[in-house]
Amino acid sequence: MSAPVVDRAAEELALTGVSAAWGGGWQPNELARHLRLRGCSAATGRLGRTAIAADHAGRSSSTLDSRWAAQVQAMELPDGVRARGWIRRWSDEERIDRSATLDTVVDLLGILVALRRIEQLLPPPGSAADPSRSGRTDGTGGPTGTSPSEGTELDPLLEKIRNLLAKAESTTFEAEATALTAKAQELMTRHAVDAAALHAGDDTDGELAPVAIRIPIDAPYTDAKSLLLQTVALASRCRSVHDPDLDLSTVVGFPDDVAVVEVLFTSLLVQAQTALTDAARHAPPGTRTRSQSYRSAFLLSYTHRIGDRLEEINQHVIDQATIDHGGSFLPVLRSRSDRVEDHMRAMFTTMTSKPVRGGYDRAGWASGQLAADRAAINLADLEQADPTTTGSPRPVKELT
Repeated sequence: MSAPVVDRAAEELALTGVSAAWGGGWQPNELARHLRLRGCSAATGRLGRTAIAADHAGRSSSTLDSRWAAQVQAMELPDGVRARGWIRRWSDEERIDRSATLDTVVDLLGILVALRRIEQLLPPPGSAADPSRSGRTDGTGGPTGTSPSEGTELDPLLEKIRNLLAKAESTTFEAEATALTAKAQELMTRHAVDAAALHAGDDTDGELAPVAIRIPIDAPYTDAKSLLLQTVALASRCRSVHDPDLDLSTVVGFPDDVAVVEVLFTSLLVQAQTALTDAARHAPPGTRTRSQSYRSAFLLSYTHRIGDRLEEINQHVIDQATIDHGGSFLPVLRSRSDRVEDHMRAMFTTMTSKPVRGGYDRAGWASGQLAADRAAINLADLEQADPTTTGSPRPVKELT
């Protein structure tokens, strides 16, 4: 059988597999990541991105949810890919022989065939009308689908929080980073409390619905990182559940809260990595700051203390709001929490909680606590951080 015939058959199989992935809940960036991580070589991931580009090239923009199209555009897929002939073109660009090309194609097809279904958070190509055009949400991904802050008019509050966290990541002073991060959390909690107070005593809050996004949790230390995400989600009135087979975590909550969880989690990971690097640079000879047990213990301790600190901030805001508004907003917050919990349980009918895996290292645990607690957060810290100028491990919920 000639090479063009084989290539055409392989292209049809690959595009069928990609289309099936969309129907099975996968989104473009998730599929590209999965192919890169599961491929026998890096070439499989690159061929997978070409296949996604070929699938996209064969679709009319009118059949795509605007959030889907925005995600594909942000991925910066290979240019000029057409629905036919893309395997040959990819092989020529890679400068690999026929045998290596066929091995990569077989690897790609094998991964696509083995894909399992995941929760549908974004309308796939050719499905229902784009809810963002009507100003409504469908409860599957917020006003933007994969990220409640992406592709829509920028929320001034979220932009302010992003600026605070960007400053926290860039500063070399741990006390300043801590205060800026605390202020970001305080702003979002105040926003949630103010919204609850506004809707207290009326039924308009019931028109809002929880949404869901997925966040990739990259190795190493995926257990510890997913626990950090769960901790941030809980402190931000959301819930998260981790899929250990795919290293993806789903965050469920109201759109503003979910958007902040995403940016705060990312910022805290950056700050933790900075603290780890600093610990390794200044460690005396003979210490094991680069060992797996040290780093795992560091992240778990860091997460534990971050949870305590975020809880302190939230309680401070709620106490102050109770003085200002009375307790009328509390039933609204509880109602929202119940709706988030119901939404999550409807999405995931089977969940388990298990302790986070990882070795224990006393020095790593102490360093993690220090990194999260270097500057005490108190009321003065919260008031002085100007946003305009800018235990033991908890169980983590997993899919079964």
